[in-house]
Amino acid sequence: MKRKVGIGMLLWALLISLGHIQLNLGWSALRKEVAILTGQQREELVIGFLPVT
Repeated sequence: MKRKVGIGMLLWALLISLGHIQLNLGWSALRKEVAILTGQQREELVIGFLPVT
């Protein structure tokens, strides 16, 4: 019984995580983050610009 509950909890957490990635981040953003973390790609520096008039 405990094993079924544990497997169910793991599957639920996996399902929620996959849904979050799909709806909020997107798979391309996740792929890019993994490439940055593993050192395959450099991180881009985004510089903001506020024009002064």
